[in-house]
Amino acid sequence: MIVWKGWGLLALIIPLLLSLLSGAAFDAIYGENFYKNSEWAMPMILSLSSVLLYFVGIKLNNKPGKILIDPENNEQIELKTIHSMFWIPIQYWAFIVTGISIWMYVANIGLIYQ
Repeated sequence: MIVWKGWGLLALIIPLLLSLLSGAAFDAIYGENFYKNSEWAMPMILSLSSVLLYFVGIKLNNKPGKILIDPENNEQIELKTIHSMFWIPIQYWAFIVTGISIWMYVANIGLIYQ
């Protein structure tokens, strides 16, 4: 089960979509199964998608909220949509995806899981 608020599902869609599109492009340019068998292609695309995730998250989550004033006690309440997946804002998913891409690269070049 995937839990998201607002546009939080973009934290999953952006890396998957970029991975699928770039996989097709790499395979078309360099030959069949290049993307899957390459040590660097998938981690690089995940790193690039994390940059996009960060800026999309900053853009979406820094929008000003709507301020409502309670007429009884003049207390201000801000209504704001947080765009998150699994209660983590989109821009922080960029660091998680970067960590996954570093782990993938290190595993691919044989430093772990030999």
